Amino acid sequence: MSRFLLRTRYLILVPILGLAIAATFFFVFGGISLISLLWELLLYALGLVQNAHTPEQDLIVFEVVEHVHIFLIGTVLYITAVGLYQLFIHEIDFPAWLKIDNTEELETNLIGVTVVVLAVNFMGAVFVRETENLLQYGAGIALPIAALGVFVALRSWSVKINREGEQSADVQKSTRQPTPDP
Repeated sequence: MSRFLLRTRYLILVPILGLAIAATFFFVFGGISLISLLWELLLYALGLVQNAHTPEQDLIVFEVVEHVHIFLIGTVLYITAVGLYQLFIHEIDFPAWLKIDNTEELETNLIGVTVVVLAVNFMGAVFVRETENLLQYGAGIALPIAALGVFVALRSWSVKINREGEQSADVQKSTRQPTPDP
C-alpha cells in the first residue's frame, strides 16, 4: 500500500504541467504584446507612423503596468508549479528565495506576489481614473492585503512558538539526569 501511495505523488504532475503551460502563455503573449506596444511607440516617436490620436502619457504608463500585471500573474503560476514540483517530486537547484521546503513557504511566496498583483491593479485604476470612488476601490484592495499580512504574521509567530517549544523540550530531555533506582 505504501508503494502505491508513494507513486500517486506523481499525479501532481498534471497541475504542475498545467500551471507551467499557463505561465508560459502569460510570459510569451505578454512579452510579444509589450514588445509590440514599445515598437508602436518608437515608430510614433520617430514620426514614422501617425496615429489617429496622440497617445497620452498616463495611458502609456497604464498599458506598461498592465503588462507588468500579466507577467506577475505568470510568475505566480510559475512559482506554484515549481513549488509543487519541489514539494512532491524532487528538489531543484534554484536560488534560496525560490527553494520550497513546505507548504507554508509556498503560500508565503504566493501571498507576496499576490499582494504585488493587487497593488498593480490599484495603480492601474489610479492611472486610468476609471473608478468613480477610488477610496472604496483602494480599501477593497487594502483589506485583503492586510488580512494576508496578518495571516502570514500569525503563522510565522505560531511556527516560532512551536520551534521554541520543541527546542526547550529537547534541552530538558538532554539535561535530565537519570535517577537511580531505589
